[in-house]
Amino acid sequence: MEKTFTEKIQIHKKNKIAGLYPATKFKVVLLFSLSTFIINTIKLTDAKLALLLIPWVLLVPFMFALTGEFKKCMKSMKAVSVVAIFIIVVQAFIVSGGAILWRWHFVSICEKGLQTAISLGFLVLNIAGVFIWMLQTTTTKEISRCLEESGMSYKVAYIFTSSLEMIKILGKNSQTILDAQRARGVETEGNLKIRMKAFFPTLVPLILGGIIGSEERVLTLEARGFSIKGERTHLFNLEKSGYEKLILTISIIITILILAGRIYLWIMN
Repeated sequence: MEKTFTEKIQIHKKNKIAGLYPATKFKVVLLFSLSTFIINTIKLTDAKLALLLIPWVLLVPFMFALTGEFKKCMKSMKAVSVVAIFIIVVQAFIVSGGAILWRWHFVSICEKGLQTAISLGFLVLNIAGVFIWMLQTTTTKEISRCLEESGMSYKVAYIFTSSLEMIKILGKNSQTILDAQRARGVETEGNLKIRMKAFFPTLVPLILGGIIGSEERVLTLEARGFSIKGERTHLFNLEKSGYEKLILTISIIITILILAGRIYLWIMN
């Protein structure tokens, strides 16, 4: 039997973790972030380093694997990893203070620099990683519907989700423009100077395309009665996977255990 249009636009996820209700995912993200900040306050060794952040970050790829989107999420994590490594290297070698832990000629790593490097670098990896987990397993349509169900104005919900969607659209458009430049024989790959030369000519068509696209979206919204006052109906409805309570309970228990452990260490010290 052929499906109706309403049935076709619904999202049915086989993976129960990926299919969690968006609000539940956001709560997990908040609890994970809170736990990360608590772990960051636990200092080990004489140098007072937040070394527990290193094994804690392994939970992020584990969450990717649970949702069945490991490769997709790890692809997004590559850019975050580059930023985190850059932060670690810069902080370790530039920030001075405390005892000198390592020196080679004029290059040295100080205690304060290593503390800052590990804390900032792994905070970025952990928190950015868990947000990637949420955004890669949740569509903008699901986020928008969840925001409306939570009582948020549909206009505010649209602005939020359209901003997320715009990032994807601009990314695709910029790639299309670069492909067109390559077809014309323009160099777009090579050293930084060549890349910069290829980048600036893409800005004008990218900006103009964004302006034209926004005008089209306004007309589409008006045609759908976006500004009309009154009660609205929804063709798309969110589904719950049934694992919301279990996952949220586990997240709360882990956060409480981490907090209890931190309080215990504080009392003992």
